[in-house]
Amino acid sequence: KVLYNKKTNKFVMWAHFENGKNYLDAAVAIATCDTPDGDFTYHGHFNPYGYMSRDCTLYQEEDGTSYFISASRDNADLHVYRLSHYYMISSFCTGWAPNQGKYAWADSIEGRWSSLKEIGDETTYDSQSAFLLNVNGKLLYVGDRWGGDGDKYFESGYVVYPLKETEDGLEMIYQDTAEFE
Repeated sequence: KVLYNKKTNKFVMWAHFENGKNYLDAAVAIATCDTPDGDFTYHGHFNPYGYMSRDCTLYQEEDGTSYFISASRDNADLHVYRLSHYYMISSFCTGWAPNQGKYAWADSIEGRWSSLKEIGDETTYDSQSAFLLNVNGKLLYVGDRWGGDGDKYFESGYVVYPLKETEDGLEMIYQDTAEFE
C-alpha cells in the first residue's frame, strides 16, 4: 500500500513482510520512492509495538493524517496505528554560548533519520536547544538560555518558540512575548 507524504515529498510503501522461508515474521516493511511507480528504497521491517502484522491497508484523511491498519494475533485482531513523524533537535558543544540549532526527522523513532537542517538564526535566538514539546498538537522549541559559567549560572532560564511544520521541514517562529494558544 502506498501513500504520498507531503512533508517528505516521497511516496511511502507499507507492506506485509515475511522472510521467504516460513510464515512466522508477520511484520510490516517500509520503502520510499520519489514516484509512485519507481524503484522503492527498502528501509527495513518491524513488528508495530511488538505485534504481528499481516493483512494490511492504509488510510489518509484530507489533512494528510494517515493510518496503518493491520491484522494481528493470527488475524483475530485488527490494529489501527496513527502515522506520524518524529523530530530531534540538537546543538553544538559551545560551553555556555548560544549556537546554531539543528534538527532531523524520521518516520519512526528507530527509523532512518534525515540529515541535520538548521533552524532559527545563527544562535537559535540566543539559546541552545533543550527539547521539543508537543502541547495540544502544537510543536514547541524549548531552549536553554545560559547565564554563563561561574557566578551568573543562577541567571539561566528557558526560551520557548512555536514551530511550524512546512513542506521543507520545521520553521521556528521568533516572538518577543509568549502568545501561545
